[in-house]
Amino acid sequence: MANTELRLFRYFVALCEEQNFSRAAERLAITPPTLTHQIQKLEKGLNVRLLIRRTRMKIQLTEAGARFLESARDVLQRADEAEKTARKAARGEIGRLEIGYMISTAYSGLLQRLIGNFQKTYPAIDITLRQFSTVNLIAAILSNEVDAGFARVPNQYPSGLSGFPIYRAQVILALPSNNPLARKRGPIHPTALSDETFVSTSIGYDFAFKRHVESLAALGGFTPKIVKRAEDLTTVLTYVSAGYGIAAISQEMAKCDVPNVIYKKIDSSAVPEVVYSFIYRTHETSPASKVFIGTVRAHALKSEPAKRNG
Repeated sequence: MANTELRLFRYFVALCEEQNFSRAAERLAITPPTLTHQIQKLEKGLNVRLLIRRTRMKIQLTEAGARFLESARDVLQRADEAEKTARKAARGEIGRLEIGYMISTAYSGLLQRLIGNFQKTYPAIDITLRQFSTVNLIAAILSNEVDAGFARVPNQYPSGLSGFPIYRAQVILALPSNNPLARKRGPIHPTALSDETFVSTSIGYDFAFKRHVESLAALGGFTPKIVKRAEDLTTVLTYVSAGYGIAAISQEMAKCDVPNVIYKKIDSSAVPEVVYSFIYRTHETSPASKVFIGTVRAHALKSEPAKRNG
């Protein structure tokens, strides 16, 4: 509806509520003659008589006027709601977000804490969570399939993406339960792993992120024998469960209750770490996404600056 029509609706409703031209004009910050002219304009446009003037500027609604008053109030309420909705959307207070994550961030509790707190503050923003491997998550953000996500810190952010570290965890070992090392008490020193076979993530994944198996091998002074690779950590642990070898994983994955898998800490003063980051598009324009980025940024690890590319 055009602004002029809405204005006439407001004039008519104010007049009906005040039941007096002078009081209604004062409320609307216009003169009584102007109000009279605008009501006449409304009646002329509708080709309907809406009210009957009584003495001393008092008014009485016709049957058509009474019906029109109900509809006018409804129109004005809807217009006000539309304005409020538009302003909230512009401020990022309402909307929809698709957030990606890798499974280990869910086991860490990080995802639940950040998403849960955000939802309490911005209940009108609907969040849909989607699980990805880190490599696929980065591709999904770049292609606008999802808005942002939580994943391992890459060696370098692709052009168009930025991110900052949000959580770190130590690397631990996942061993088949029938492996002799699984039955030993206490942490396992890297030198004890020299004759073991390993299960790791895909070669592409390793190139993009820190190679934790290689880090352990360097600490133990041996060359690792990697017999299986997988695109995600759940499959890595499944290979371990089946007896293919040992895996180096982040410690929160120990909460993943896979049969026949034993988790052990590493006996070293230089245990490798897994660092997780929040990744988003560098030139994001969505108000809801900007609000989410700002909220998550408040929880960034303070010791590491944000990284940016593009």
